[in-house]
Amino acid sequence: MLGLGLAANGLFMLADPMGWYIAVPGVVDTGPPNRHFIGDIGGAYLATSLGLIGGALWPRLAAGGAMVAAIFHLLHSWVHLMDAAAGRCSPAQAIADIGPVHIPSLLILLLAIVALRRKAS
Repeated sequence: MLGLGLAANGLFMLADPMGWYIAVPGVVDTGPPNRHFIGDIGGAYLATSLGLIGGALWPRLAAGGAMVAAIFHLLHSWVHLMDAAAGRCSPAQAIADIGPVHIPSLLILLLAIVALRRKAS
């Protein structure tokens, strides 16, 4: 399910960068839109979603797909945390990021850990 949600977000970013920019709460507060950058990040979301979906369909791929997804999403989460620490976003936005940014990152990390442990045993 997480992979499908990430895929939907990535496809939205790639298909309609400006619509995504306007639709996602708090994004307009990060500065002016950059269609190229939104597309780049949409590609990263789509790639990580395919890693998770591939791991669900073909268990032997689960560890690798989940690790790559975890690396991207944890770094994405880190950027959001650093923006909050530096005052580049409002406290309300930092709190709003918990659901769509930080929780998925931690869930993907958990998936990666489980997949690596299964692969090792």
